[in-house]
Amino acid sequence: MTTETFRYAAFALKVIEKLLGSKFSVHGLEKLPPRPVMFVANHFTRSETFFIPYLIHKHTGRQIRCLADSGLYFGALGRFLRSVGTISTKDSRRDNIILKDLISGEYDWMIYPEGSMVKSKEIRHQETFVNYTPNRVGPVRTGSAVLALKSQLLRSDIIEAVEKSKTEILDEFKQNFDISYHDYFKKITTCIVPLNITYYPIRPGENAIQKLITRLIKRIPKQVAEELEIEGNLLLGGEINISFGDPIDLSGYVENTRNIIKQIPIIKDETKNNFVLRYLKLRLTNDFMEKIYSDIQINFDHLFSAALYHFKENEIETNRLKRVIYLSATMLQKSGRYRLHASLFEENLFKIFADEPHHEFDSVFELAKKQGLIAEISPQVIRLNKSVFERKYDFHEIRLTNTLQVIANEFFLLETASGIVKRNAKIPDDELRKKVFDEIYRRDIEIFNCDYDIYFDKNFSKDKSIGSPFFLDSKLKTSSKIRKTGIVIAHGYKSAPKEVEALAKFLNGFGFKIYATRLRGHGTAPANLATVTWQDWYDSLQRGYSALQNISAKIVIIGFSTGGLLSLLSCANKNGKKLNAVISINAALKLLDIKARMIPGINLWNEMLSKFHIAKGKFEYVDDQPENPQINYSRNYVKGVYELEKLMSVCEDNLAKISTDTLIIQAKHDPVVNPVSGKIIYKKIESEQKFLREVDFSNHVIINSERKEEVFEVIREFLEKVKII
Repeated sequence: MTTETFRYAAFALKVIEKLLGSKFSVHGLEKLPPRPVMFVANHFTRSETFFIPYLIHKHTGRQIRCLADSGLYFGALGRFLRSVGTISTKDSRRDNIILKDLISGEYDWMIYPEGSMVKSKEIRHQETFVNYTPNRVGPVRTGSAVLALKSQLLRSDIIEAVEKSKTEILDEFKQNFDISYHDYFKKITTCIVPLNITYYPIRPGENAIQKLITRLIKRIPKQVAEELEIEGNLLLGGEINISFGDPIDLSGYVENTRNIIKQIPIIKDETKNNFVLRYLKLRLTNDFMEKIYSDIQINFDHLFSAALYHFKENEIETNRLKRVIYLSATMLQKSGRYRLHASLFEENLFKIFADEPHHEFDSVFELAKKQGLIAEISPQVIRLNKSVFERKYDFHEIRLTNTLQVIANEFFLLETASGIVKRNAKIPDDELRKKVFDEIYRRDIEIFNCDYDIYFDKNFSKDKSIGSPFFLDSKLKTSSKIRKTGIVIAHGYKSAPKEVEALAKFLNGFGFKIYATRLRGHGTAPANLATVTWQDWYDSLQRGYSALQNISAKIVIIGFSTGGLLSLLSCANKNGKKLNAVISINAALKLLDIKARMIPGINLWNEMLSKFHIAKGKFEYVDDQPENPQINYSRNYVKGVYELEKLMSVCEDNLAKISTDTLIIQAKHDPVVNPVSGKIIYKKIESEQKFLREVDFSNHVIINSERKEEVFEVIREFLEKVKII
């Protein structure tokens, strides 16, 4: 092994990482103790042999050695593997080489205690961890524990031999391991560091690496073809998370047992060490395997596959599956016990109810259909074929043909987490709907309170009741259709939910459920507007929609001003049938203030100054006098107007996608929005039932002015025309 060759190999892998676009993330580096360390990891792919040592070297500068399948040691590949320090699993000197490195602290080592790749991830925790890989059913191997323990025991023997001048023992170490005593032996201890590798998403399918190799080599063995397909996709498009667990210091682990057994007379030291090894090896193996498997980074696919497995019904609504996933993820997050992938963060997860494309759900849903685990009976209902989870597959086929079983096997080792999914899958749907609604609404309030506390300004912030999102439940004994209809209402720019309160109460009076959403950056302090984007406003509207989606059969979206733009854009993006109608009030496709045209240039100027860390010369805001000062901000940030301009453009580009029943209300003499905006919207949307009502108002905030009831009546008439009332 040469350090120089290892560095060259690390550099080559760095180049490959850049070329492939591989997404590695590493956690727990701060836990790593000094050498010598035995890294122990779960084993799912062939490529781990290459990229794990590289990543450890990349982040720490440490050079580690590892075992590799004996079948890889041929020709140039074999010479390369030896040059970077790997050892064949069948090398006769294997154990002595590992012990030498660990005793002396010269190199760290990494071993996969599962004994082989576990493509099915079928490891079960009984009294010990049992590997159910075909052709090798049995306990996880203890070899790595034995070698690590032995290195600690033998180092202690060397130190003791020096202290007692037992030269014959020192000669044996020199002969067997090529080790000579050094004073620093007293300062080092062997540690075991559990290492978990989690992949997301695991997907079969053609990839660029596979295609390239197939062109170069015509006859590829079945095993190699499978590994190219799975591992190629993981390296090209997947995320690979490596997490270092808490180290296990073996000096403390063996000390008491060794001291007790050392007192036994007559028996040779080697025999005494063997007693220690036999006593501790299984316990140590279980300890670090528990640490490896409990450190899985839980992702969306884990909860999806576990939910399908735990459902008792043969047919379920697709939204029921989504609710179990959402509720389970939020419970896991609150528990604080697990590492969650970003796919399960609440700010992404609530969007599975938005009736819009959701990458994580759509991807695994298509995979489940393709592999026969589910079948769509209708867009809302799926049939489960859970027998797929029980089928037995060839070792080299399971990742290709039953991917979700592999993913579920990995998750089921987390018994408490799996139990959460199991319990949620049993909850009656009415109760489940309410739990999910409550959680989304609770989180919305929490986000507002957090933003309010961060951006509070005694000169500009108003009472929390002005800015907080609110929900009005249906309390009237009216028709079932009305009670089951939810309306989400979005306020305007620089404003807050209080702006739409009168309209919300008016509509709630008919029996509708009302969710008044808060657009992010609003209802706190003006400076908050400089920190958000129009996509944040859009997500705020989707949160309200997603909450109502769980407790409503039909939904109507109403938006005022900027909220009107968001409502129209949301309607354009919906792919479900729950959205019944959309109402846009004074939505701004064009502004009357000519200064608004200067905003993009001013924003660019501000950004340029920020890059050069220049504070002077920026035009960050202007003070103005709002129409409703008790609600609206009296300071307008350039960044906020810039985002509004972008939203106006995106909304106009998507108007032609709207086919839902639509009402456009536009004030004839709006002093803020160019009244032509209403006509443009009306002309561009494709709805069969679309109505433009130009009302004779000379102010902008027509839903919160003296004649607001006239506007409310226009809305009521529309809801009657489209048979919602």
